[in-house]
Amino acid sequence: MVAAAAVVIAGACLYILMSDGNGSGHHDDDDPVDPDVRDMDLMMAVDGKAVEVQWEDNPSVAAIKKLARDGLTVAMERYGGFEQTGSMPSSVVKDDSWIEVGIGDIVLYRGVQICLYFDDNAYDFTRLGKISGMSDSEIRAMLDKPSVTAVFTLQR
Repeated sequence: MVAAAAVVIAGACLYILMSDGNGSGHHDDDDPVDPDVRDMDLMMAVDGKAVEVQWEDNPSVAAIKKLARDGLTVAMERYGGFEQTGSMPSSVVKDDSWIEVGIGDIVLYRGVQICLYFDDNAYDFTRLGKISGMSDSEIRAMLDKPSVTAVFTLQR
């Protein structure tokens, strides 16, 4: 009985050590961000069109910058009539909370999906940023289609 309890406790400790605190088991995101990446701007293009974004200053955006170092392409599909969503090749740190989103909002869903909004929704997300410099109708025209491709790169 004592040996079984020790095995359970040891397993739980190992899980905690390997976890990032949000249950994903991904732990690279706690690494310090490379200073070269930290000082660069994250850029986004949708179907080849550069899109201005006001990015949040949070660990999720910092982790996406690491993925975008060599270019990050996310194939996205329209979902629910209000967003484009697509998965990154690996998960990143998240800090989900219940938030309302609207046209132009960019969020992280479940630590691995990026969602670009062209209408309203509310759910447990991590806020990443907001498209700026475009009208609501321009954002809708860009995103309200069967699929888009978002490319994330870094720029000095």
